[in-house]
Amino acid sequence: MTDASYSNAVKGAIWMLAASFCYVLSATLTRYLAGSYPTFELTFLRCLVGVIVLTPLVLRGDLGQLKTTAFPLHCVRAVLTYIAILLWFYATEKIPVGDFFAIQFISPLFTIAVAAILLREKVSAKSWIAALIGFAGVMLIIRPGYIPVSLGVIAALGTAAAYAFINTCIKVLSRHDSPTVMTFYVNVLVLVLAAIPAYLTWKTPIVADWPILIAVALSATLAQFCVASSISLADARVVQPMNFLRMPIAAAMGFMVFGEFPDLWTWFGAVIIFGAAWYAVQQGKKK
Repeated sequence: MTDASYSNAVKGAIWMLAASFCYVLSATLTRYLAGSYPTFELTFLRCLVGVIVLTPLVLRGDLGQLKTTAFPLHCVRAVLTYIAILLWFYATEKIPVGDFFAIQFISPLFTIAVAAILLREKVSAKSWIAALIGFAGVMLIIRPGYIPVSLGVIAALGTAAAYAFINTCIKVLSRHDSPTVMTFYVNVLVLVLAAIPAYLTWKTPIVADWPILIAVALSATLAQFCVASSISLADARVVQPMNFLRMPIAAAMGFMVFGEFPDLWTWFGAVIIFGAAWYAVQQGKKK
C-alpha cells in the first residue's frame, strides 16, 4: 500500500466512524420523540435542514460543480433514499436502538447480492455462504416464533436492504461527483418527493421539540456526507469494520437515554452478522 493509499484508508475509516456516531445520534433522538410527529414530516424536515446546510457550501464554490453526467442515477438514489429514510424513522420509533443497528449489519451482505444482480459482479460460493450465515445472525436477533416479528423489525430489514442499493449507487456516483454534490442532490430531490406527503400529514412542532428535530435532521445529513466521503476514499474492506462500532455506541446511548440495553442474543447475532459481512467482503477483494 502506498503512502497516499494508506492516508486515504485512514481518512476513509475516520469518516465512517463519524458517520456511525451521527447515525446513532439521529436514531436515538428520533426514538426520543416517540412517534410525536408523522414519518413523512420527519423525512421532509431532515432533507430541508440538509439543503439549508449544504446550499451555502455549494454557492461558495464553483456552481459548475453541480453539473453531472449521472443525474438519472442521482434520481434513482433519491427515490431509494426516500424509502430508506421512511423505514428508518419508523423502525427507530418502534424497536430499541441497539437492536435496530444490530440488524443493519446485514446491509453489506445485501450489497453483495445487489452487486451480483445489478452490476453483474461475480460472487464466490464462500461469499454466498457468508451471506446465509449473516442471515442466520439476523434470525438469532429477531428469533421469529419466540419473539413476535413486528413491523418495526421488518422496517429495519427493509432499511438495510434499501441502503445496500444506495451504497451501490454511491460507489458509481463517486466516479463522477464529489461527496458534497452527491449529498446536496439527494437532499434536494428527496425534499421534493417528501413535500406533498409531509403537507398532508403535517403536525406543527411545539417550541421545545424544534432543537431535537433540527438535531435529528442535521446529524442524519452529516452522516450521509460522512458515508459518501468514506466510500469515495477507501475500499469497503477498510471502512466496513468501523460500522461495527455502531453497536456499542447505540447500546451506550440507548442505556443512557432509555435505560435499554441489548440482550446477549442481540450481541451474539450482531457478532455473527459482522463476521460474515467482513469475511464476504474479504472474499470479494481476492478476485
